[in-house]
Amino acid sequence: MAAPSAWAADALGQPTASLCFRLHDAALAGGYSWGKGRLYFGGHSYLVKITGGGAVGIGYSTLRGEGKVYNLARLSDINGTYWSVRAEGTIGRGRNVTVLDNNHGVDIKATMHTSGAHLAAAVMRLTLKVNPGSERVEALPAACTFPIR
Repeated sequence: MAAPSAWAADALGQPTASLCFRLHDAALAGGYSWGKGRLYFGGHSYLVKITGGGAVGIGYSTLRGEGKVYNLARLSDINGTYWSVRAEGTIGRGRNVTVLDNNHGVDIKATMHTSGAHLAAAVMRLTLKVNPGSERVEALPAACTFPIR
């Protein structure tokens, strides 16, 4: 039997883009997340603004993540609100995997490395907004680099 992560990758199909991102996540009861990323799509890259939050949590953490993007046919389809169920328990450092989806049928399977002190269990809502004026001709790097520029 295949491992759960292998099954999820197969169920989503082939990635059509990649996203490198950094988020800050702060919570005292309700949570708020903010940050930015770089989307690699069709031989170009674009800056992406990320905002949102979750319902229940306490603490603060920084997340550095890499996401495989599925079902992205047009650049504008990356824009929108993404939903996921997420649980995080970070004291020092941690790791988190989640799948987010939006109303355009775009899915993002993200692996995040966390640091800080944060406890959260919530429905996560993140809004992504691409900045088309930030377009660069750029191939997908072998690994995400930080900070995002």
